[in-house]
Amino acid sequence: MDKIGRFFHERFRGKRLAILGFGREGRSTLRCISRYMPGYPVIISDRNPNMETNDPVVLQSGSVSWHTGPDYLKVLEGADIIIKSPGIPFTVMDGLDIHGVITSQTELFLELFRDQVVGITGTKGKSTTASLLYHILRESGEAAVIAGNIGIPCFEILEEVAPGTPVVLEMSSHQLQHIRLSPHVAVLLNIFEEHLDYYGSFEAYRDAKLNIARWQKTGDVFVFNKASRGLQSIMSLFDTQAEKISVGVACPGAGQIRCDGPDLVFTRKGQSLTFSDICHQSMIIGQHNLENMAAAVAVALLLGAGPGSIPRAVSGFKGLPHRMQHAGTCGGVIFYNDSIATIPEATIAAIKALPDTETLILGGTDRGIDYGPLMHFLAGSAVSRFFFTGPAGRRMHALAKAMEGFRGKQLIFSELFDEAVIQAARHTSRGKICLLSPAAASYDQFTNFEERGQRFIDLAQNA
Repeated sequence: MDKIGRFFHERFRGKRLAILGFGREGRSTLRCISRYMPGYPVIISDRNPNMETNDPVVLQSGSVSWHTGPDYLKVLEGADIIIKSPGIPFTVMDGLDIHGVITSQTELFLELFRDQVVGITGTKGKSTTASLLYHILRESGEAAVIAGNIGIPCFEILEEVAPGTPVVLEMSSHQLQHIRLSPHVAVLLNIFEEHLDYYGSFEAYRDAKLNIARWQKTGDVFVFNKASRGLQSIMSLFDTQAEKISVGVACPGAGQIRCDGPDLVFTRKGQSLTFSDICHQSMIIGQHNLENMAAAVAVALLLGAGPGSIPRAVSGFKGLPHRMQHAGTCGGVIFYNDSIATIPEATIAAIKALPDTETLILGGTDRGIDYGPLMHFLAGSAVSRFFFTGPAGRRMHALAKAMEGFRGKQLIFSELFDEAVIQAARHTSRGKICLLSPAAASYDQFTNFEERGQRFIDLAQNA
């Protein structure tokens, strides 16, 4: 029996095992248990009463006990181990008499491979940074793998992880919440107000994010963006035994990587390495993306990537969809899709990176975020046309109408996203940018930000 098989047998044998949540990650968990422990009885607990029990994953698993509908949680009281899916709040179990251990794919994966894992988190930028790091490592000849919040459950890559294989793991706050060990290399890009509807307070959300480095030990490495406004006061909340590397701003006792004009300079343990003109060669635009690039390069070098491969890899990385993505030009209007921007700070970064923006589309699901600072920034910006939609857009529209700085600017609210985009396209001048950077989640009218971004692209191409 190999390492992974022994691990699962040692952890689960003789235990009553439950999977809480049967979405993408829950199915991956069942598939993995069925592979390494064929026929082992598993409890599935999911609120959806219409769960497809004839799913191939289920049929191949052997012994599954289903608990769905309004009382789906009660069965957890008898479980010895509960593997919770990340999207399910811990609060759903409030009031239950649970005696078992609550864990997750992420935590179990770290128990297996934490010494090979680079964990990357941040309110924004983690997918771009993780993807760029993976790209650099592969370009340098490393047999790296990528998984996590980027859309690949950890258990899906178990058999790809050989001794020494670098694992790039994008980690959301939900995946980090309540874990009790941290990856060998932790990257914390930023922390801003987000998911307040899930956590109830910024402090609870922040504490989940900080688990990326909270449990690190001597010999580990912590890369953090000291330049990010959201991290400047947070870094004093906990100490770490790990080696520290600061992105952008110098930090006492830490290494540093930063753009010095067009050059990228990495200083660590008294030695310095300079990559000439690389900060101008990067195809991902915006100051925040230069900081993301710097973090990725620092980690790649720590993992053994050859310096000679870095410039080629960075200049060849085109970025990810829905992140300040050029969506084409139609009727002389230039369209940019930044649907990933679900918080004010991301929208501010997009406006700074795209100074020719004349028209901005804002709004979506209202999760109680403070939009005051965003509206003050926009009031003083060169953006002159604003199209709002959704509950968050309604609130931003009201704030804008009450502010002196928006006098003379065009402010239009539309209930429907499609209507807002069509109107925005019609009112944007030739040669100027019409930007979707909504500062709000998409769930009021879409399944996710990807669906919203694709809808924007479709409408833009037919404007």
